[in-house]
Amino acid sequence: MVIQNLIAEEKKPKEITVYRFDVFKGAADATGKIQKVKSVGVAYLREGMQTYTLHLKSFLEDTFYLLKNSRATGPDFVILTREHAKRGNRKYHWNNCGEGLVQEGSNTDLLKLEWDLFGEDIYMTVKPIHAQEIATGPDFAAA
Repeated sequence: MVIQNLIAEEKKPKEITVYRFDVFKGAADATGKIQKVKSVGVAYLREGMQTYTLHLKSFLEDTFYLLKNSRATGPDFVILTREHAKRGNRKYHWNNCGEGLVQEGSNTDLLKLEWDLFGEDIYMTVKPIHAQEIATGPDFAAA
């Protein structure tokens, strides 16, 4: 009976929380506070992970990754893309394509995202706008 309970517990799907963050085009008002002009995407962070997954509405097939910068100097975050490694023992080759900067003053709840090729002011909320538990396990594909 104890073994059957252990097997049943292993097969039971585990739940993790996924946090969603708004990615938007913004502009400063007269006081300097950034106001949302238009939503341009969304970012996700899985509980226990450090890498945000970014999806922009203009690039439906592309996924960007936002990771805290591990270097002492430079931006607060780096924006990366990844591709399967063609050589070597690595699974992926990471491409640096931008940076994220924590804002100051009345905008401390925002991260400014600066892509190398985009000229727009794009921001991401630091506080999640939604949290959802999803099931994971042998019968569920991890998102």
